[in-house]
Amino acid sequence: MSDSGKQISISKKNKKQLFIALVAAILLVGAVIGIVTGVKSQNKNSGDDSEASAASHAILKRSCSSTLYPDLCFSTLAAPGAAKKVSSQKDVIELSLNITTTAVEHNFFAVKKLLKSRKKLTKREKVALHDCLENIDETIDELHAAVADLHEYPNKKKSLTQYADDLKTLISSAITNQETCLDGFSHDDADKKVRKVLEKGQVHVEQLCSNALAMIRNMTDNDIANASKMNVNRKLKEEVVEEKGWPEWLSVADRRLITKGVSQWLEGRVRANCELTLRGQLVEFCCCCASS
Repeated sequence: MSDSGKQISISKKNKKQLFIALVAAILLVGAVIGIVTGVKSQNKNSGDDSEASAASHAILKRSCSSTLYPDLCFSTLAAPGAAKKVSSQKDVIELSLNITTTAVEHNFFAVKKLLKSRKKLTKREKVALHDCLENIDETIDELHAAVADLHEYPNKKKSLTQYADDLKTLISSAITNQETCLDGFSHDDADKKVRKVLEKGQVHVEQLCSNALAMIRNMTDNDIANASKMNVNRKLKEEVVEEKGWPEWLSVADRRLITKGVSQWLEGRVRANCELTLRGQLVEFCCCCASS
């Protein structure tokens, strides 16, 4: 091969190597940009999640502070993933009711299991356990009804007071059901063992219901108080508008009395003028003047 041929071959080889190096460099830059963008996005999402989590925890703390069992309230509701969508006290109450419903369902299956597994249950114990199942079933219905009411709250279908009364009645009844279930067992040695098996679960649900009731009472009491203040302020504004143009020393009652008297006087004048029986066009003239 001649020298010129060798040079052409080397030139082609160099160009090929340069092209490969250039493509590799472009791919490397693209990969670096992708990694940096991904890290930034991940950090941003992580930051957003941590901010949302901090805000949710603050709402949970504030809501649970009104309950009888605040530690139980917070530990139950702040479980990983449970409080992600919490942004208001209403959200906290709904989350609380849903978690309580799950606990009640667990108790239902525990009673069913007890009825099947215990072969030497007394007649009294069997009756008490079946009564428990009915009470637990009622509790589930009441909790579902409370969640449905909460979804509508506040709504023009019912007043704030009606919503508050209905919600409190439902949760209070749920609490009573847990007590009634345990009351079906005596404290004799025979019943005590069965009662002991159920007691922890029933008391747990009772405390969860108590916390939900406290939060409902706190929310509805505040909403009713705020609505009442708004009504008072609106009435005060209306009175201020009505009172413009009157002397300060004249009371509101006197102003209304005068307004009513003037209206009645004007009506009397119109009636009297229209009843005049003078000649010519005087009657028509008076009626027109009085009407205007």
